[in-house]
Amino acid sequence: MSDENRTRIIRPRDMPDKGVTRKVEKDAEIAPKSPSLPEESDQVRTTIISSHRGSGASAETERAESSQTAPDPDHDYELVVGWLVIVKGPGKGCSLEIYYGMNSIGRGPQERICLDYGDSTISREAHAYVTYDEKQADFYISHGGKSNLVRLNDKPVLAPEALKQGDRIEMGKTHLMFVPLCNESFNWEGDEV
Repeated sequence: MSDENRTRIIRPRDMPDKGVTRKVEKDAEIAPKSPSLPEESDQVRTTIISSHRGSGASAETERAESSQTAPDPDHDYELVVGWLVIVKGPGKGCSLEIYYGMNSIGRGPQERICLDYGDSTISREAHAYVTYDEKQADFYISHGGKSNLVRLNDKPVLAPEALKQGDRIEMGKTHLMFVPLCNESFNWEGDEV
């Protein structure tokens, strides 16, 4: 499946699901409300957008989508502590956020780090874990116990291994680079930004 045909659903966490979903078509403004649906507020509850916008996306479409997903100042969001950036394989150029604690990596939508860009050699559930320990400000990678290997800098991960900036992680045909945000000099817990 090409990246242009993939979609993802974005639903604000603090908003209850009322069963109303609207689709944003590629290169189009927000699809009009269906006349068969009961009248709803102007606030979008769920928006489906393409995971990759090609260069054909109009500036108006991007503005419309970004205005609907703008951060809510009254809502607590999970704090990002680092990223995995796909440097080779399906999804090349995409970045995935890492959060506090254990972050499971797999193709399934329930995974904290969903790596579903078409590489079927990645397990659907818990292919690997990236863990951030806030007390030590350290990151670790461990395998998820699946049959397909996880490699760190070309060596198999058989037990938890410490991660350093720029480390390369390989899962199937996908190669990722580790980019930390939090470290001994910055941590969300102790720093005022």
